[in-house]
Amino acid sequence: MAKLHKVCAALAAAAVVAGCSDSTTTEATTQGEVCVSINGVNLTRAEIDADVEVILKAEGAGIPEDKVEEAKKQISMQLAQQFLIQNVLAKKAADLGYTATDEDFAAKAKQFEEAVKDRPEGPKTLEEAAAESPIGKDRAMAQIRDGISIDKMLKGEVIDKDATDYTARATEIVERIKAENAKVLDDAAALAKISALKVEVDAAGDEGKAAKFAELAKANSDCPSGQKGGDLGEFTRGMMVPEFEKVAFGQDVGAISAPVKTQFGYHIIYTTAKTPAVEATDDAPAAPEKVTASHILIRTGKAQEVPEVEQVVNFLKNNSNREAINDFMLNVVRSADIKVSDDFKFLLPPPEVDEEENTTPEALDNQAE
Repeated sequence: MAKLHKVCAALAAAAVVAGCSDSTTTEATTQGEVCVSINGVNLTRAEIDADVEVILKAEGAGIPEDKVEEAKKQISMQLAQQFLIQNVLAKKAADLGYTATDEDFAAKAKQFEEAVKDRPEGPKTLEEAAAESPIGKDRAMAQIRDGISIDKMLKGEVIDKDATDYTARATEIVERIKAENAKVLDDAAALAKISALKVEVDAAGDEGKAAKFAELAKANSDCPSGQKGGDLGEFTRGMMVPEFEKVAFGQDVGAISAPVKTQFGYHIIYTTAKTPAVEATDDAPAAPEKVTASHILIRTGKAQEVPEVEQVVNFLKNNSNREAINDFMLNVVRSADIKVSDDFKFLLPPPEVDEEENTTPEALDNQAE
C-alpha cells in the first residue's frame, strides 16, 4: 500500500497536474512499446518521452546537466504513476455514475480563484492555469474534470459513509492534555517535590530503600520507566544526557543521588549495578563500562496548548478518511486490468494478504527469512 499512498493522496487533491492521459485510446497509443495498459487504455514509451521533454523544456532550466538523465527517469516514473492511478480512478468514478458537471467545474474554478487571488503574478482563473500547463490546455482541462469526478466518488463512497462518532475520542484526548498540564511544575515546585521524595527514600534506610524507591517511582515519576519502579536497565556511556550519565556512573552501587537537573526536569538516580569495561582478548571483543540504574523524574516545562474538541474531531476524522481513501483506491487499482512493461513493475500494487494466514508460525518463519 505504501507505494501508492503518495500518488493517491496527490490525485485525491484534484490539482492541475502534468500527465499522459486523456482517458481515451488514440492512434499514438497503438504504436511503439506499451509501458502501461489499464483496461485497454495504453501509454507508450514514445508518449512518456515526449511529455518528459515538454516538462523539462517548461520547468527544467535549473536542473544541472549531470542530473538531467536522473530527472528524466523520475519524471517518467511520475507520469506513469499519474497515468495509472488517474485512469483507474476516473473509470471507476464513471462506472459508479460520478461525473463532473458544469456546476462542479464552476465551483472548482471559484475555489481556485479564491486560492490565488492574493498572488501578484500568475494565472487568475482555472482556465488560464490550464492554458499554461506544459501538456496543453485541452489535456489539462480533461484532467481537471477527471479530478472533480474522482473527488466526488471519494466523497460519496468513502467520506460520506464514515459514520464514526469522533467526539468521545476527541474529548478524551483534550481531557488527557488538561490532566498532563496539571502535572507540569515550574522549576522551584519540581525541585521541592523531588527533594521531598529523596527524603522519603532516605528515611526507609538501606534495607527498605529499594522497595520505597520503586513505590515512589510508580506513584510519582513522569517517565514511562516509573511503571517499572523507575528501572532503566543497563546502559553504556553516551546513551543518557551528560548530567544524568555523570551521576549514574560516578556514584557507588546502592547510592541514591541528590536531585539532578537535566533538560527533562529533576531526577533522583539510584545506581543498582556496575559492570567494568573489558579489554579485547583473542577470545572476546572489548566491552564498554555499563551501569544499571533506576530514576524518578519530575518534569518541568510549559503546559501544552489545549485544542478545542472540534479541532481534534476534525484531525481524527481527516486521518481516518485519509486511510480509508487510500484503502479504497488500492482496492480499485487491484480490481483493474493492468499490464506493465518490466521497467514499470513497481506500479503494480502488492497482493492482498490474508491477515489470519499471515500470522501462522510458517508465515512468520517465511517473513523472518
